[in-house]
Amino acid sequence: MNAAVRPRKQNPPATAAKAAKAIKTPAVAETAAEDAGGQPRYQQVARELKRAIAEGVYPVGARLPTELELCEQFGISRFTARGAVRLLSQAGLVTRRQRVGTVVTSTPDEARYTHDATSASDLFQYAQDTELRVMYVGRIGLSQAQARDFGDAPGTEWIYAVGVRRAAHADARPICVTRLFLNPLLDGIQPRLRDSKVAIYALIEREFKRSIERIEQQISGVVLDADDAANLGAEAGAPALRIVRRYYGDDGRLLELAENVHPSDRFTYRMELRK
Repeated sequence: MNAAVRPRKQNPPATAAKAAKAIKTPAVAETAAEDAGGQPRYQQVARELKRAIAEGVYPVGARLPTELELCEQFGISRFTARGAVRLLSQAGLVTRRQRVGTVVTSTPDEARYTHDATSASDLFQYAQDTELRVMYVGRIGLSQAQARDFGDAPGTEWIYAVGVRRAAHADARPICVTRLFLNPLLDGIQPRLRDSKVAIYALIEREFKRSIERIEQQISGVVLDADDAANLGAEAGAPALRIVRRYYGDDGRLLELAENVHPSDRFTYRMELRK
């Protein structure tokens, strides 16, 4: 569900040297891994680069500095530089082009988040690179249809939470509305949902010592209803992508069901399959 591409006037690419001068960011020792707000260094660098893109220092079509140039400019390691560029790529701002480098493809107000998925660990990384702001935590009795789907009895109360996920930028638009259904076996997890910085399945494994052995994923096209549209700041009836993930324990029991509804113009799901 790719959004229509609007023609735009292409600005001439900025040179790396001119762009580096335009970003007046002093080199910071790599040992200063976090700022006063506890933000990792790679996120700080991504924030500075994003601001530079927004201000036209790196216009659409321009090439970002190489990893080595970023290291010299910000006083960081190549690992940190790579993490910063990865955030920009996932935010839909840049793309890597063979024999060219990392090129700016859109400005922050136009960008969409791109999620690359090849393994369960990518879901963990997704949770770290984005932020889930939980708005409601409570319980919900399962309907007959849900009971059949969840493998439980109708009326059984599951832990239920609703939140909005954003990219790891202060001014980022919401990526999706997330609804979580958690097995009653996980009672006590509720307070941890509001401030968790890891994937919920990882929280289950860590806090409840229950191994997640299998993840099922279902993707479908939907339209935004009035409630989801309001939470996302989008238009009701707009096209969206619904992704449902089911997380099963080593005993085959469903422990978590996560439903994510993404506006089609803000999210791209990319998967690489190899023969």
